Amino acid sequence: MTKLSDEELAYTNDLPGAERGNPSYFENEVIDHLLGIVLELGAQFWVVRDRLALLEEHLAAKGTVSLEDLDQGKPSDELQAKLAAERQAMIQQVYGRLYSRYGGDKAAATDAFMS
Repeated sequence: MTKLSDEELAYTNDLPGAERGNPSYFENEVIDHLLGIVLELGAQFWVVRDRLALLEEHLAAKGTVSLEDLDQGKPSDELQAKLAAERQAMIQQVYGRLYSRYGGDKAAATDAFMS
């Protein structure tokens, strides 16, 4: 994945919350806190999703799995590609709605979501 330059991302400076540090997206601080909760829940969901996928892959291949397999294991290249595609779809579907006013719900995964 290619990282976009600051110049290519300049258009994001006009989006709510573009400031670094403690961005403010909405006038009501409570909504900003709720947004932070949603983002953290999404991150935690994805950690569980990755671990579950690795568990399923190990069980399908070996019929058994240990905690060490899960802690030290790495998904196959095929599973990593599948998870990357699913993760991009989830990011666009869930987080794209945050910027739907700006077309974020219709943006390609190569746009601001994946920088």
